[in-house]
Amino acid sequence: MARLVTSPPNPQALLPLLPVLVAVLAETVIRLHNDVPQTQSHDFDVHGIWALYWLPALQLLVESLPLLIAQFLLPSLSGWRRYLCWTLGFIAYPACSLALQERLLDNRELMLGVPFWGLAAGLSLMYWLHQAYQHLPGARSRPSWWCYLLSLDAALLLCLGGWVILMSGIFVYNPDPMHNQPLEPRLDIGQMLKQWPLTLYYLWQFSLMALVVFAYYWVNRYLLIRKVLAGRGVYLFLLCSAGWLLLSYPLFGALLLQLPLNIAGLSLLPSENHNPFDTLNLLVATIIWAISMPLILAFERQQSAHDLAELTREQAQAELKVLQQQVNPHFLFNTLNGLYALCLAQSGQAAPLVLKLSDLLRYVVYQGQKPRVPLEDDLAYLQNYLELQQVRTGRRCRIETDFRVPDGKWQIAPLLLIMLVENAFKHGAEVSQDECHIRLSLRIQDAELEFECNNSLPRRPANEVPDGMGLVNLKRRLQLSYPQRFALLSQAQEQHWHARLRLQL
Repeated sequence: MARLVTSPPNPQALLPLLPVLVAVLAETVIRLHNDVPQTQSHDFDVHGIWALYWLPALQLLVESLPLLIAQFLLPSLSGWRRYLCWTLGFIAYPACSLALQERLLDNRELMLGVPFWGLAAGLSLMYWLHQAYQHLPGARSRPSWWCYLLSLDAALLLCLGGWVILMSGIFVYNPDPMHNQPLEPRLDIGQMLKQWPLTLYYLWQFSLMALVVFAYYWVNRYLLIRKVLAGRGVYLFLLCSAGWLLLSYPLFGALLLQLPLNIAGLSLLPSENHNPFDTLNLLVATIIWAISMPLILAFERQQSAHDLAELTREQAQAELKVLQQQVNPHFLFNTLNGLYALCLAQSGQAAPLVLKLSDLLRYVVYQGQKPRVPLEDDLAYLQNYLELQQVRTGRRCRIETDFRVPDGKWQIAPLLLIMLVENAFKHGAEVSQDECHIRLSLRIQDAELEFECNNSLPRRPANEVPDGMGLVNLKRRLQLSYPQRFALLSQAQEQHWHARLRLQL
């Protein structure tokens, strides 16, 4: 018997906070690099540097509380409330904070600036787009461009694009950067916009460098891992990878040496010289291959697990529909048999019986295939069924009901309760020649439904009472519709059969 369980606190509820926390850490590190002088000396104050790290991080966390609150509340909201919450947290509050910062009369400065604002809002949007894609029904049938937008390829391109903008901004901020090394790591968006021709000059060259990195990733994922490793094994994968690295690194090095940024004594290659065959260039290419390989394998495994979970869910839904359809013939055959007997006897009860049957079948056809229906509709169906059975059995069977349902919009999977009642009639009233009884009760307390069905049994050993396909189907439907949220007891007690079903609605 499955037992009711109480769900423990879900740590995944804190996952929406990650985009803002990552933005806080990134802004803290950027400010630390801007404030701490670059030196090769090892005599600097370690405690002072940690203070420069933690104090701005704490201040940023305090200033980011509205952003964190908005991220935390968004999963519990829907519709226009969700858009309003995100707008207030990520648009209205940062705009007011920046306006307040411009009006401060003393030397104190708020740390929530435009770069941090843009990073936090961008990471938040990417997070919710990813969540929407993960929970979208039929995500695999979405257009290919939508799938690619949230893929590992797009994530890498986004990171490389950020690197291109960062490096271009640093080169724009530092005059004659190739001759004035080391560079000050500062990004000034306003200066980049004012000197847009120079910004474009740097952008296309760093974009070419980023495309070289993406080429290594693309070949590693789509050719070496998917084709060679998956189809030919590890040895040929390592052999082909070595051949690819040895062949490609001087070719890409020669390509990068054609960029105008290269000067006589310094180049954009990892080796910083004009030798495309330098060992350092091969080492960097190997590092890119080594770093990308576990990331690709982990992502491919996650995608396979997602596909398997989706397939399992679809199979469970298909099985649930089959089980729901199996309810109908069992009920229909029992009722038609009774109707046939009344017609043979030319009873006047046949016409009301046909009317009741049509109402019941209408409910089965139009409501029985839905995942959830109002509880009051399902109880009305059950009452009609009991009235129909009372007409069939007459005074021989005494039916007692005690349904107590508090006000509320309760929902339940359709045609669950009727399966216990059908079982009571099938193995009690229909096979008994003596007087019999069926008692039904229903309670709801703390969103937990308890339904009990007691019926008398004919005089025969209890172990001869068959369990029937009805209870087997009921148990399976409960496992699919209410996993770990139901308890079902069904057993003989002397000359009675007792069934009790508890559900967390």
